Amino acid sequence: MIPFMKPSISILCLAIAMHCWAEDNSLSTPAVSTPENPVLELVISSDNAEAGKHLNLGLQCCLLNYQEKARYHFRKAIESDSECLMAHVGMLMVYPSGSSEYKQHLMHVNELAEICVLTPVEEWYFSTFLQYISGDLNGAAAAFRNRAATYRRDTMAACWDIILNHYAAEQGGNIHSRADSLVERCPDNALAHYCRALLDEYTPKPSQKALECARKAAELLPANPAAQQLLGHLQSRSGALEEAVSHFQEAQRLSMDDLACVPIVDAATYRTASLSEISAYWSAGRKIEALRRSHALSKQITPDDRAGEGNILMHWEARTLPLRLLVLQTNAPAGAAINMAAQICNAPADSPLKHVQDCLVAAIRTRSLADSGRINTATQTLNQAENHHAELVKYRDEAIRKGGLTLTCYNRALRACTGAILRARLALFADSESIWKPHLDELLSKPEPRLLPPVLPRQPAS
Repeated sequence: MIPFMKPSISILCLAIAMHCWAEDNSLSTPAVSTPENPVLELVISSDNAEAGKHLNLGLQCCLLNYQEKARYHFRKAIESDSECLMAHVGMLMVYPSGSSEYKQHLMHVNELAEICVLTPVEEWYFSTFLQYISGDLNGAAAAFRNRAATYRRDTMAACWDIILNHYAAEQGGNIHSRADSLVERCPDNALAHYCRALLDEYTPKPSQKALECARKAAELLPANPAAQQLLGHLQSRSGALEEAVSHFQEAQRLSMDDLACVPIVDAATYRTASLSEISAYWSAGRKIEALRRSHALSKQITPDDRAGEGNILMHWEARTLPLRLLVLQTNAPAGAAINMAAQICNAPADSPLKHVQDCLVAAIRTRSLADSGRINTATQTLNQAENHHAELVKYRDEAIRKGGLTLTCYNRALRACTGAILRARLALFADSESIWKPHLDELLSKPEPRLLPPVLPRQPAS
């Protein structure tokens, strides 16, 4: 019987070897990350070492939500090897689907997919990333969750599992325990700590575990602004506002260092840190400083310079920030503060941003009028706010078509207007608090749309 068993044993050994090789083909690098040293490595079929390095740095930046820097690394990978299929796939992850750049790289992906010979693991990542790019976020998240469970040494898959299932708002799962296990297995891996910290980004009071992981990620990613930004965000939510400000400032400094390779109009991470710093100043009671910095930031945009992500972000977020901060005040703001905030917004006529501005101003004024007992005027002003909200809703399809940061900023603006109107109703109709308070609580309990979301195409209409 022994001769007949030899082929079976050989096949079994080959299967075991292939399984182990598949596990080891995406390994953690337990070193402090530098701009030239990716934390995780996916071994690819390209013979060009520079292409492989920049591809992995690009994927790392995608996981860190630092898309403008990811774009830079994917571009460098393509310059090193124009036939690096995975680098072109990476470009599809950081450009909106309607853009000319997206269409160009999609053409290259379709051409190269016919001729490139990929490793088995690379083939799996290729197909799963395409699933993600196609808009099937839930399917891609499930695929990475299954792979991470099967190949426990594939740290990259484990990170994508946590990130994508976080984006997909996994319900009823054990995403926190998976993230904790990843940190235990990879205590020196920056992305493992970043993923765990990210899970608390929307919680009103981040856990001590999340704060510890955020600090560790910032320590292991000393040159990356995304880790500093997340740590500042969690500290701000924890009430450590002065510490948060210092980390937001460090994030700005680090992102400014990257402007040699990231155009200023695309410097979305720099603007995100600036906006966060302004919000922290406001929460700390330094309102004049917050308004001054917000005014200076809003002046950086020019009418013909909105194509870049940084300016798209500033066009929506920086200009409306003072109004959104006034909405959150416990007491109805004074008229001078409202006028100054509206002047900073200075939205162009006949634009969706103008409806945001007018809706927020009217909702804030409604509270002031209601507090002074001018009920009839307050009711009329609230009607104006609701009309502008209705007009803003009409721009939804256009925002979806543009995608990327335009869609995210639109969703955040719509949420801000909805919250402002609900607060105005609570002030005006105090005897109907039981009607409007649950709606406001429900709105506040939902995670905010991410400021730098994964760039996914528009979902097809059902």
